[in-house]
Amino acid sequence: MKPFVIVLMSLLTVVAALFSASYLLPVQCDVVRSRVMNASPDQVYPYLNNPTEWEKWSVWNKSYDPSMIHMYGGPLTGKGARLNWSGDKIGDGQIEFTESVSPTLLRYQQTIEGDHHETQGYFSLEKVNGGTRVIWQKHTALEDNPIARIEGFLRKKKLEVELEQSLAGLDSVVTAKTGKKGAGAKRYASNRR
Repeated sequence: MKPFVIVLMSLLTVVAALFSASYLLPVQCDVVRSRVMNASPDQVYPYLNNPTEWEKWSVWNKSYDPSMIHMYGGPLTGKGARLNWSGDKIGDGQIEFTESVSPTLLRYQQTIEGDHHETQGYFSLEKVNGGTRVIWQKHTALEDNPIARIEGFLRKKKLEVELEQSLAGLDSVVTAKTGKKGAGAKRYASNRR
């Protein structure tokens, strides 16, 4: 009986420690990535501002989920343009553009069915020597509880990879169109909590 009590107390201690440690995690999930592309903002922006172009460069495409279906609504480009998707692996979701300032800024709101968190995202394009720095940021407010904080921590790691891969895909598409060799990945991560 004594070993059982020791194991039970050990498990309770570990659970209590994890619960307490979760409160050290932020109540939001913020991800920022950037990439310098060997093209002008005017050459890059159309691939962001038109939701029908996203499947050409985003990691969320038919290669990732062969059952994926894209649907579009609203205007073709700019504020109000919508991208809806449905797939067995990726689920159902929507992105709606909320602000479009050509060729420097695009804001959007993302919702995913079954996920009660809403994500705000934006692209900022800055002209730099030799090209354009594309900065992509996503912000998701989380509930203030241990499980949501842990989910946010895990979500952040996945989003960092997806944004990196998607920006590389965007760079490839822009490079193929402009005929210029890509400038390569130059990125930074936000430390804001």
